[in-house]
Amino acid sequence: METEFKYRIDDIRLIHEIINDPLLDHFINRSQIEEIEMHAVYFDTEEQDLRRAGIAYRIRRENDRITATIKWAGNVENGLHSREEFNLVINDEAFADNPNIDVFESSDAYDVLFQAAGHKPLVKTVEMDFTRQMVKVDTGLSISALSFDVGTVAGRERKSDIMEMELEWYHGNEEDFRDVALSIADKYGLEAENASKLQRGFLEEYDGK
Repeated sequence: METEFKYRIDDIRLIHEIINDPLLDHFINRSQIEEIEMHAVYFDTEEQDLRRAGIAYRIRRENDRITATIKWAGNVENGLHSREEFNLVINDEAFADNPNIDVFESSDAYDVLFQAAGHKPLVKTVEMDFTRQMVKVDTGLSISALSFDVGTVAGRERKSDIMEMELEWYHGNEEDFRDVALSIADKYGLEAENASKLQRGFLEEYDGK
């Protein structure tokens, strides 16, 4: 299960301000901030069977690592995204360019994919490139990852900018995790982001605000 808050960032200068906010002095180690170059491609059938079933199939290059991810059974409320997720590290470049569902055969994700689309061929639907700055947040009660993503997402019909903050819960007290996210959002007047990056690749599901 993946649980994370998403917020829109309207001014790139806010990223520096938030990272260096004294509010986080005792919770993060700024010398351990990672910078990751992300290139993600989402796949679906020509008929978009996965999308209609609320499933996302993503191949993402994170610096030198390739990961295949399936997300499903999602719920969103006031910027809090919760969904089932399965990740698999991929070492085959050819597979990354032409994936199928068989690689997930030993997981619950396979049944979810097969029920939605069977063995239909998969095609690219949405592609995105962004840079992520990420650091662990450890309050003593909860551990999460604070990330800032800046880049672009392109679908068949539109291209838009990505500039957002995410706080993903790893483990510990969930209420404490929520308090950290809401404290940052309230202080900087951040607007909750209910659309995923994938949804922003489709014109009819995102208002472009």
